Amino acid sequence: MASLFQFEILTPEKTFYAGTVTSLVVPGMEGYFGVLAHHAPLIARSSGGKLKIREASSEERLFRIGAGILEVLKNRAIFLTKQAQPIE
Repeated sequence: MASLFQFEILTPEKTFYAGTVTSLVVPGMEGYFGVLAHHAPLIARSSGGKLKIREASSEERLFRIGAGILEVLKNRAIFLTKQAQPIE
């Protein structure tokens, strides 16, 4: 079984997403990058775009996110943004 970590997408209005995931693919300022469990501490800016997560159940989910900041620390990742919506 893959290692898991907590992930949240937070907007000023609410917690848009919160769950246990195995991986993230995040749109950074200079291209996409991945995050797995036990990733080194990181703070990164994002210009927005498509964010992909793989949940603990192995289901993939896609979100369209606005510009924001990703923080990874102690097996937890938080993406702060003003805009987020699921992609069906």
